[in-house]
Amino acid sequence: MNKFLILSIFIFLLQNCQSPAPLPSPSPPKTIPQPVETSTVEGHFEITKKTTIKVENEEQRRIAKLFFNHFIQVAGWAPKISNSENADINFITKKELVDEAYELSVKKKKINIYAKDGAGFFYALQTIRQLLPIEFSSDETQEHIRWTLPAVNIDDHPRFSWRGFMLDVSRHFYEKKYIYEILDQMALLKLNTFHWHLTDDQGWRVEIKKYPKLTETGAWRVDYNDHDWEHNRWWGRPTQQPGDEATYGGFYTQEEIKEIIDYAAERFITIIPEIDMPGHSQAAIAAYPEIACDPGPYYVATGGVFKDNTLCPGKEITFEFVENVLNEIMDLFPAKYIHIGGDECNKEAWKKNIDCQNRIKKEGLKNEEELQSYFIKRVEKIINARERNLIGWDEILEGGLAPNATVMSWRGEEGGIAAASEGHQVIMTPNKYCYLDLKQGHTDHEPNLGYSQCLLSTCYNYDPVPEILKDKAKYILGMQGNLWSESLPDWDKTTYMAYPRLFAISENAWSPQSTENWDDFIERLYPQLKRLEQQNILYAKSAFNVWISHRGDGENLLIDLHTEANGLTIKYSLDGSDPHENSELFTEPFLLNKNALIKAAAFKDGKMVGKVTEKEFFVHKAKNAKVIYHTPYKNKNRINAEKYLTDLNYGSNWSVDSLWQEFNSPEVELEIIMENATAINQVRMNFLQMAISGIYMPEHIEISGSVDGSNYTVLVEQSLLENAKVQGRYIQRTILDFPKTMVKQLKINMKTVDPIYMGHHQQGEPSRLFLDEIIVL
Repeated sequence: MNKFLILSIFIFLLQNCQSPAPLPSPSPPKTIPQPVETSTVEGHFEITKKTTIKVENEEQRRIAKLFFNHFIQVAGWAPKISNSENADINFITKKELVDEAYELSVKKKKINIYAKDGAGFFYALQTIRQLLPIEFSSDETQEHIRWTLPAVNIDDHPRFSWRGFMLDVSRHFYEKKYIYEILDQMALLKLNTFHWHLTDDQGWRVEIKKYPKLTETGAWRVDYNDHDWEHNRWWGRPTQQPGDEATYGGFYTQEEIKEIIDYAAERFITIIPEIDMPGHSQAAIAAYPEIACDPGPYYVATGGVFKDNTLCPGKEITFEFVENVLNEIMDLFPAKYIHIGGDECNKEAWKKNIDCQNRIKKEGLKNEEELQSYFIKRVEKIINARERNLIGWDEILEGGLAPNATVMSWRGEEGGIAAASEGHQVIMTPNKYCYLDLKQGHTDHEPNLGYSQCLLSTCYNYDPVPEILKDKAKYILGMQGNLWSESLPDWDKTTYMAYPRLFAISENAWSPQSTENWDDFIERLYPQLKRLEQQNILYAKSAFNVWISHRGDGENLLIDLHTEANGLTIKYSLDGSDPHENSELFTEPFLLNKNALIKAAAFKDGKMVGKVTEKEFFVHKAKNAKVIYHTPYKNKNRINAEKYLTDLNYGSNWSVDSLWQEFNSPEVELEIIMENATAINQVRMNFLQMAISGIYMPEHIEISGSVDGSNYTVLVEQSLLENAKVQGRYIQRTILDFPKTMVKQLKINMKTVDPIYMGHHQQGEPSRLFLDEIIVL
């Protein structure tokens, strides 16, 4: 035999006789949401190209095909679906189960899936998806992976029938492919309601054939987008002016919406459209000003909060418009519920409008609140006539609740409690626990997206049934997470804010409250995050990032490091180098008595799990120096105020942070008296800029120095005028350099913004100045 042929046969046999990859060790399933009951046994079931699947009907076949066809992408083959009696995976109808429930029995040689309905079978497969190796989440072929899942018995059913996620596409328009992506993630997490916020002041996103200008005009605005991660200028953008070109926006055609509805329905997700009214309607009245109280002109809002943005309930043409729009919406969307918003309705225009005032008199209403209730009740009749139900935010309670309305409680739980107490259905979504556009970590370590704060643990530890409603729990349909998109012009920012908090929402909505366990949730979260990585979906690591906290006493800083997630090892450095596994181990708070750039990171099993966080501290030459306020500060009750700006405490990016010293004056003058004369060449000052709250940095700073307290020399002047005009929400860190000079006393003069610039949110008003530590180097 030819030697080359013998060698080829030997190599072939060697390659094809290799032992298969070892099976993973048995471990408790790490699924989210947590099933109601789970028990594990020894062994694994392996899905191979020889695996067969038995279904009972065409619905089950469709569900199985949707799931198992993914093996074609990751493995290059798919198991065969048939009606064989000797199949390896069996779909079995069990009529005594409740809606959406399933039972899953995984043994070494067989998988049985029991459910009453299609949703139950679908959710069983989503659990199997999470039991498979994380590589199953990829869209690329995964070589050398054994598609095994642990032997397990699961008995599972949802806590609530409404398990929702709301996405705002008005503030920023997201293409159809991104909507598909979020629907896929919702399906994996057993969320069944997609609340689609389609219209608002900043854009109308759904084609209405009877009113083409809603998308020709209402879907477009002037582009003032910031695409970086550090500026949040939504709340202070310039308004559109005559001649400005509206180029940013987009909308979904009715055909696209039908495709998205079908895609969602395949995944047992109902889409609830929201057409916001009577407030938040600037995009609509920009297109059709005849339905507004005033003739205009109106433009689609560029950002922020707009006051004259309401439909006019005094005009019959308004109700004709609303009925025509809602009828097209109801023709498109088969959902039982139609959301009409009803929130944050500014009624100032109604108070001045003759049509509104005549309506109040004619209908015997007491005030504008009852006029809003009148509007909502008329809209409800339009919706009820099509055998649909109206949902509104909790403001629809004002002036009296419409008879059949469902309330979505967002301003805390009070609206939900009031509605349930009256026998109305409620969806709980209080902003403190369920608003996914809020910051999800320490504000100093997070991108400057969103506002306020909703940590992953805060979101997870929420119970949608308040104690006061335990005997009326039947009125609570469920809960949902809301993602408003004001500061999210790019999809990666959107996913960053959604994940991992959407995992917490899903578990709260599905799993029994009795199974809630924060530490266990975090352990089950790790593989879910790896699945997101497999799909190149950006997510926040905030729960694993190190919080760098401090407290100054005028001489030293006490530094504390911690993470939201428990059980992590924290390593840090003081020299600005990135921490690694061999860096200094944090065990307890420590004193810092010198300037330092602290960097810290958390580790699990020797690997970094968050990102490196950092904060620079200065133990500077004017520490503990006396401060003389020639201009009064606002917080007169502060303890040790004469050293409040030199006590080594540094403010964060929150206006409510008590470490900021507030001044309300056109001119601010301070004097710092150090214990001894010393050579200095730099002063650093931090100012909070928050245009929506009227908080601005100064326009101009002048710093003078003196050795004897009598004769002062100007050391440096600096204009911040251009920076001050930039509306946003951030800290302006100002560095003022000058030649090295001996000084004992410093005099600081600042000209504040007064009045606030035209076109800004609080134009014409005096500004507030927020200042923290004055750093002298």
